[in-house]
Amino acid sequence: MNIIDVYHQCGHNDVWNFDIFNKDNVGDGFIFAPKMAKYDKIEDLGFDIKTVSFFDPQFYYPRSTVKKFSKIDFFPNVITGGYSTTTYEELCYESANKCVEFQVSQDYKFIVIPTIVYDETPQNYMDILRSLYIEPFLQECLKQDFNHKKILLSIVIKETQLANQDFKNELLNLITGYEEIQGVYLVPSIKTTSKRVKDINYIFNLLTFIQDLKDNDMYVHLAYIDIEGLLFSMADIDSVSIGVFENMRKFNLEDFKEKNDGSHPNGPNRRIYSNKLFQWIDFDYIGAIENLDIFDSLFENNKYVSFNVPKEKNWHFRNPELYKHYMMSIFNQYKSLPSDYENRYNYILNNLKEAIRLNEMLYNEGVLFNSDNNGEHLYKWATAINRYNKYLKGE
Repeated sequence: MNIIDVYHQCGHNDVWNFDIFNKDNVGDGFIFAPKMAKYDKIEDLGFDIKTVSFFDPQFYYPRSTVKKFSKIDFFPNVITGGYSTTTYEELCYESANKCVEFQVSQDYKFIVIPTIVYDETPQNYMDILRSLYIEPFLQECLKQDFNHKKILLSIVIKETQLANQDFKNELLNLITGYEEIQGVYLVPSIKTTSKRVKDINYIFNLLTFIQDLKDNDMYVHLAYIDIEGLLFSMADIDSVSIGVFENMRKFNLEDFKEKNDGSHPNGPNRRIYSNKLFQWIDFDYIGAIENLDIFDSLFENNKYVSFNVPKEKNWHFRNPELYKHYMMSIFNQYKSLPSDYENRYNYILNNLKEAIRLNEMLYNEGVLFNSDNNGEHLYKWATAINRYNKYLKGE
């Protein structure tokens, strides 16, 4: 199996991503995008950074009027002066020309073909992908000297689409029908109000979809993902994203419809990532667990571990410790994964079982986590990967 490359999904406060990359060697590169904080400066970055990074054009909502997109001359709503499918049909090749030219000029590691997402996916969705995105971009790639870099197709796939075998087959046929497409920039999209994904079928279906892509020799990058990415490593993903705020760790089309810089009306709760519990833990619980014998083992004791972040308005803009602690912790988790399937499966399963045991110990000590902090998801995760393991073995 692959040693997984870990990329920083750049967004608001991406200065923290650059800090931890430059100072601590956390991350293998960056995913740049129009909505990132430093977009105005990405052309000034050194080629040592550009050549290990790539660019997400973020065409997900092509009629977006978000201010940052107004600076992108190839963005659909900009190049058309007001997006509609009809007007973009006339200009899609020009948009592709400029977007590919930009990626080539920056010497990024991959060339990324953008995609479109709908609240309600139309019947002719595949035709739209093919005619407005795939074919114009592939034509431009072939016209320009892109040094034979891998071409990745952006795909946003919803839980309802993963559950539809006919849709999955049609999508796989579309992706694999172009020999120039050598990989997928895969963005999972699931509607859930919980912090952790708890849908066994969704996890299983995404694992098998990734497996189908890998069986067709596709490079698979998993974007906009949180802790759940560790589960999908079992399908041998090639690379994965880590992000600072939640909107970089979970795809939401609404983020592209209006300004969303990662802020919350009252600020997010102060939470710290526990690599042992596979969960983010609210600071409200720290006082109840800090005197327990197991406390020190719950959190990776890296240089950024901190339980002293002040409770104040907009603390999350001025105190990067909790986010840097997470990025270093999960980076180390990815890099610690065994390099063969059987050992990786057992490693993840045993760690999930250990997390369940630790949660039971905390419960017995009187610590009753709410649904955003507890280990309910662990049972679902273990069940999903066990199901996937049986699927692979034909059981």
